[in-house]
Amino acid sequence: RRPYPVAGKFTPVSLRTSNISRQAQAEPESRLGLHGAGWTKFVLFLMRVLPTRVCVALNTPICLVFYLLASEQRHAIEANLRALRPERAHRAVRDGFEVFRQFGLTYLDRLWHLHFRREVEWVIDGMGEFEALKDAPGGALIFTIHSGNYDIGASLFAEKFGRPMHTVRVPERSESLQKIRAAELAAEERRHPNLKVHYNENGEHLGLELSRLLMDGEVVAIQGDRVMSGVSPTHVTVGHCTFEVPLGPMVLAELTRVPCYPIFLTRLGVCRYRVTIGEPFADGGKRVRAQEIGRRWTTVMAAHLREHWDQWFVFEKLVQPAVEAEAR
Repeated sequence: RRPYPVAGKFTPVSLRTSNISRQAQAEPESRLGLHGAGWTKFVLFLMRVLPTRVCVALNTPICLVFYLLASEQRHAIEANLRALRPERAHRAVRDGFEVFRQFGLTYLDRLWHLHFRREVEWVIDGMGEFEALKDAPGGALIFTIHSGNYDIGASLFAEKFGRPMHTVRVPERSESLQKIRAAELAAEERRHPNLKVHYNENGEHLGLELSRLLMDGEVVAIQGDRVMSGVSPTHVTVGHCTFEVPLGPMVLAELTRVPCYPIFLTRLGVCRYRVTIGEPFADGGKRVRAQEIGRRWTTVMAAHLREHWDQWFVFEKLVQPAVEAEAR
């Protein structure tokens, strides 16, 4: 197999493998807050009484309201888009709204699947890699990003994979919404015994547990794009962009020496998704430094994001032009 091309610079900030803790839920509760459970309950009510086509049509005006109200998140997305696609910098405001709109559509799909048991249609690109991952005798690390639909994608793998699939999630920012999420995923774990959900909330203990699972031959899926409070970041330059990515997954890959596969989810339509499974950017066996893992992963991720920028659902500024990053 040919490895993915490696490009750019890697600047580690810290080598600790701990990630987020309970501070992610420390924001004050508000019925109408962006991170509260009120909006989800309201959407679920609409989905019970309205047909699918009406819910899809309402998504655009509702997301426009959120786009106008969420100024911090809006500016972060626009900054990411300007750095990713400088040739479209003049359309960053319009493109930023498209990210919000696509997020709303994937959120509807998520609720239809988890609460109303609506089936999801999948198109899989990379069946050879899927079979290799499925039949691999040892552990493997799946790198993915906040795009498509992570939770229902994990359910698909748990159903089709035939072996345990361990996924890592960040707790929600409000206790009320976390209760809904925990109930949803607990139901998925009951439906799919091979699905194992781990919350990234107990500091270094989770890193140790994931290392043990990988060394025992298990498969772990982790999101390698978003840096939350308490996460050790690193900066990787690929082409004209410098990305801020979490360091923990790179260190985990270096320590366990397992194969690392990139998997991306892309929404195609109502409850219809494409899963793209790439060749491993680290074959496993030999030790590869975290710096090298970071360069390889970020190069693969950047190529996907430039094509599917409208489905990268991060609401923090994580990309900047390389010239600005070097100046700092």
